[in-house]
Amino acid sequence: MNDSRTTVNDLAKACARSTDAAEWEEFVSRCMPLASLMALRVSRMWVSDPSPATVDDIVQEVFLKLCEQERRILRDFEPRGEDSFFGLLRIVAGSVANDYFRRTHSTKRGGKVVTISLTAEEAQAPSGGARSAARIEQLALYAQLDERLRSAPESIGERDRALFWLYYRQGYTARDIASMPGFGLTQKGVEACIYRLTQTLRGAVSGLQKGQPPRNTLGVMK
Repeated sequence: MNDSRTTVNDLAKACARSTDAAEWEEFVSRCMPLASLMALRVSRMWVSDPSPATVDDIVQEVFLKLCEQERRILRDFEPRGEDSFFGLLRIVAGSVANDYFRRTHSTKRGGKVVTISLTAEEAQAPSGGARSAARIEQLALYAQLDERLRSAPESIGERDRALFWLYYRQGYTARDIASMPGFGLTQKGVEACIYRLTQTLRGAVSGLQKGQPPRNTLGVMK
């Protein structure tokens, strides 16, 4: 399956149940640039000059995440448009990168390491049935919301998208985000940005609220 006309969606579905070396080589080749880009962008929000080794470590963790629990993320993926797997990959890579730095910073401070993976809440639920369907719907909606955020690059940049997902998906507070290197915003600035993005997505958030992202819910900032 190394034909360049094969979509990344097809590759993801094939690799969900296959160990064919050629299919996996093609899948990794297609996904590596985006995973590396996301790892670098998130890294720059935590440290001013991330090392290539750090970015490489994060990318490796991204692919390990895709292979966890017998490749559950790949098995649960349902295409919702052309190359829609890339939308899911952005979320997975962003989540893994943020967990990497949160874990590193917590260790340096001597604190207890607590991570929230992309599918932390789903991992506790039995597979199949209504819970499995809800998990798939939630992941698909996250990807759709991310696509909407990326559809207006003139008004919503990479920083704003990362801020949005840190708040709604990772559960950071506005104060937490304002203290991170790379954003250059006060707590009030973070709150204003979240409010603006929430208003932009207001027509698409009702489904995401059903998923109950940790700590925060869309639309809480009036």
